[in-house]
Amino acid sequence: MNNKGQTLVLFILLLPVLLLVLGFLIDIGYLYMEKRKVDHAVDMALEYGIEHLDSSYVEEKMNQLLILNLKTVDEQDIQIEENQITITISKTVHRIFPFLFKESNNTIYVQKTKRKNLEE
Repeated sequence: MNNKGQTLVLFILLLPVLLLVLGFLIDIGYLYMEKRKVDHAVDMALEYGIEHLDSSYVEEKMNQLLILNLKTVDEQDIQIEENQITITISKTVHRIFPFLFKESNNTIYVQKTKRKNLEE
């Protein structure tokens, strides 16, 4: 019996599975990076807002910070009350390999609230 070429056939049969797994991992990694990017932008805007809470143009500056850092956002809401700020953001992330999965987009939702420490 001649055993030459069996490894090549096995490799060719497993190559599509390996490529699908690689595509899935790249998509999940990209989604995770975008989520961290949105979290960081919201945290930065909240920090700025809490530091300048008494300013009359704080909401406008927070919007500018979010736009500069996120470029595209589906929905954005900033609520400023006496001692706290709440930011809610939703952003659609397009998949890198949309043909691998049924749904080609994912939406990231982030809602964070920060209160001003009154003891300062």
